[in-house]
Amino acid sequence: MESSIPELEELVAKFRAGEAEVAARFFETKRPIEQHLGWLRFQVAREARNLEEIADHQRCDLVNRVDDSVVREDFVDQLTEDYQEVRHYAMLAYIYEGLSGEKVNWRELREKAKGAPWYHLSRREHGRWAELRESGSKLELAAALFTRGGGGSVFYGLIALKGGDYEFLLSEASKIVLKDELEHGASEGRDELYKLIQNREDIKISKKIIVEMSQIRLHMRNEQFSEVLPERRIDEISEGSISSLSTDEMLRSCSKTTDDWFHLYHEKAKPLSAVSIS
Repeated sequence: MESSIPELEELVAKFRAGEAEVAARFFETKRPIEQHLGWLRFQVAREARNLEEIADHQRCDLVNRVDDSVVREDFVDQLTEDYQEVRHYAMLAYIYEGLSGEKVNWRELREKAKGAPWYHLSRREHGRWAELRESGSKLELAAALFTRGGGGSVFYGLIALKGGDYEFLLSEASKIVLKDELEHGASEGRDELYKLIQNREDIKISKKIIVEMSQIRLHMRNEQFSEVLPERRIDEISEGSISSLSTDEMLRSCSKTTDDWFHLYHEKAKPLSAVSIS
């Protein structure tokens, strides 16, 4: 069963739409600046993970094993992901600084996040992946990775933003992040999963894992954005009461990105103007 399985594609696509809805709904009304800084702080902490791995010399270990146990193209893919994720960190950290006037220190932020209540669902998500790598089946792990990063869909929900410099820069950054995530992160385990599925029981197991991981992510995003959706709506999305969001639709939304986002940021007056902050 290596071909596309419509019921799995639809399941993942609906949860993608749910994450996008959370982000879009947050910006529908003006909110206190602390709520804006809160969601940004959470996201910057997540984006800094690759910085932490690089600082821990994990890439040096890969370099030493290239031509031996590390496949060359896999190493290239890892460095490409590092470049993209560090760029995401840099853009969002600048936006945070441009709004708050506070200096971001990624080491301090990552350390605080590890014990912060606002980060517990992110830790739960990563913890579940670790459990599946340790004791789950290959099928279960591939199904979990199918949902990884939500395909960047939370940033799809931010692309339509307009107004002040904050909204403009966030929209432009979101196009870049979404395009990168679709390149390296969307449906990461999809191809492996379809190779492993042999029968209806495998599809049933895959659906169970996809729902489990996607619900963790959906609750995580809702908490990140000040619980903008009521629990009733979270349940509705989990039950499929939402239009699916395809990767083709997401790709169309980010087909044109700015050549130099950092130049755009540095030319703006600080603090950044904003229409979505009360």
